[in-house]
Amino acid sequence: MLILHNGSGLSERLRLRAAFVLCSDVEAIYNGRKEIFMKKAGIITVILLTAGLLGCGNATADPAGSNGAMASETANGGSGTGKVQVEFLQGKPESVDAYEEVIRLFEQENDEIDVEQVNLPDTYTVLTTRLSSEEYPDLFNHFPLRPDFEVLAQSGQVLELTGDGYLKHVNPSILEMSKTEEGKVYALPLTINTMGLYINKELLDAYGLSVPSTYEELIAMLETAADKENGRFLFACKDTWTLWQMMDRLLGQLYMNSGNDFAADFAAIGRGDKKAEDIPEIVRAAQQMLELFSFSQEDPFGTSFPQMCDDFANGRGIAFFQGTWAYPNIKKVNPDLDFIFVPLPAEEGQKAYLSMNIDIGLCIPEGSKNIDGAKKFLAFISTPENAQVFNDADGSMSCITGVKNNIAEFTDAYQMIDQGDVYEMMSNMWPVNYNTTLMDYISAMLLNRDLEGYLKDVDMITPDFYQ
Repeated sequence: MLILHNGSGLSERLRLRAAFVLCSDVEAIYNGRKEIFMKKAGIITVILLTAGLLGCGNATADPAGSNGAMASETANGGSGTGKVQVEFLQGKPESVDAYEEVIRLFEQENDEIDVEQVNLPDTYTVLTTRLSSEEYPDLFNHFPLRPDFEVLAQSGQVLELTGDGYLKHVNPSILEMSKTEEGKVYALPLTINTMGLYINKELLDAYGLSVPSTYEELIAMLETAADKENGRFLFACKDTWTLWQMMDRLLGQLYMNSGNDFAADFAAIGRGDKKAEDIPEIVRAAQQMLELFSFSQEDPFGTSFPQMCDDFANGRGIAFFQGTWAYPNIKKVNPDLDFIFVPLPAEEGQKAYLSMNIDIGLCIPEGSKNIDGAKKFLAFISTPENAQVFNDADGSMSCITGVKNNIAEFTDAYQMIDQGDVYEMMSNMWPVNYNTTLMDYISAMLLNRDLEGYLKDVDMITPDFYQ
């Protein structure tokens, strides 16, 4: 069963934004992130090589987790049909169909359980509200490497999964990366993601253009295409989360090439020891974003993420910058579109890198009434067979050993991962909610074409998160 809710919930998001900002916890998590960042970056470089994420395997499920058997469900968790009702709250609309396919298979095999997928436009605000009011879902998705998740886990709101039998299906390197500083597991890592350029190959060929291999070539491509009917670079400024994610990757590329300390620079701004205008990577990332935005479509601030994917799928833009999670949106609208996915090109003389992040972590609230039913679903979706079903529908890269990542458009990304040219996304080292605050100021920078104002905004807002 799927429930779709519409509505932005923007005012509520802004009102509750500070719910996770717990200064003492943030400081501890930030320091831990800084210390283990390089270690985790090293882990990422061997993810696909060590456990065969691109290969095949043969593992069996342990539906009982670490307990050896599933207990009977509580009466409170039942439905009017006498079946156990497992509410799955998840915030990735692009993954709805993929989850529904796995849920269908799960319910065929477990006819005593109904999994109700609830997809919301502002899931994590809703999740925060529901956890604080003790109105728990039975299952939710989150991002295990983000500081806000670690705060959530350390607050006792998330059930510890360490030692559960189904975790044996997870690539060991990824499982290790997903652990908290105390070495505990609070989420089943299901997929990893990266971001890059989606380029319409049909338009590229029609305009006589080549795939850009440097940032300068990308700008030259956009300059030539800009005069064409469908030659614009698409932005989804209505969904401002797309903006901080883009800024994160621009920063990441520059910092990977400079060798400077991303976390230390932002902490220095937070202490008042540095200004954003004095940090070359911050200035250049903002300049690049403004430059790319100069080639945007007519109404970028009226364009949502789904609309941007639809426009690209229908040939109304030559390129956009997004994550692998955009793939199912495009394929659903136009399965025959000839497009490519390439890493964001680096500037001349620099090396291109891919960001990597655990994209889906499946979690159980400590207060769930149906923990056993939720664990049974985790055990089901984590088998190579069922994870393959999800992966084929979702287009993401699986964390499950034995799943073959076979999306042709992502071949270049797979190769870069094999080569180890990857890094953990920079925003994982930002304090809780810094990214969601920054995105409003990135939006203002683009709207006003104001680089200087943005740099001053960074200086203004950052101390609140580091003190």
